[in-house]
Amino acid sequence: MPGFLNALLGFLKPGGAGPYTVIQTFVSSTTWICPPGVTEVEYLVVAGGGGGGGGNPSFNGGGGGAGGFRTGTAFAVTAGTSYTVTVGAGGNAATVGNNSVFSTITSNGGGKGGTSSAVTAGNGGSGGGGATDGTGQAGGTGNTPSTSPSQGNNGGSGASTAPFSGGGGGGAAEVGNTDGAGQGGDGTASSISGSSVTYSGGGGGSVNSPGSRCVGGDGGGGQ
Repeated sequence: MPGFLNALLGFLKPGGAGPYTVIQTFVSSTTWICPPGVTEVEYLVVAGGGGGGGGNPSFNGGGGGAGGFRTGTAFAVTAGTSYTVTVGAGGNAATVGNNSVFSTITSNGGGKGGTSSAVTAGNGGSGGGGATDGTGQAGGTGNTPSTSPSQGNNGGSGASTAPFSGGGGGGAAEVGNTDGAGQGGDGTASSISGSSVTYSGGGGGSVNSPGSRCVGGDGGGGQ
């Protein structure tokens, strides 16, 4: 399942200092036409989370990595110009998430969780967690491709000892858990909407215990 709830948020800001006059949230792909008088925007772009690896009788899958988290201020725009807005969906089981885009800003989809020794964890905005494969499969690499500031973190490795959980998916604020608990990495809080909201939490890995689930990271990370 996706590592977190997808959203791409574009927040419009008038030129110069002062309070926001318009806040816009995009939850589907579209084209935004910059209105008259707007010369810059503050943005938050969140990509789709990767799908978790799931479980089977031999291996416990890793959690899906969070989609990339990118934010910035004073992004120059031109009135009357059309800007691409793409909202990336979360990945299905063991598939990467989809990118989200605002103009030239791309947040990369989260890496998939590993499923077995033959299907490794994926790289992405944040990396997917590794599966258990007897030695502890490595988690995927976050911040891929590299951005500055970083858009995400690495996934955790799968555990090679009891309780044999898959690694947690990486989140925007921290790496996925690697100590056998399989918790997803926490996301990052933003107040761009006027109140503090946490985005881009990594998904929790599966665990070798019926009825048990590793928790996802703060910011929408799934179990």
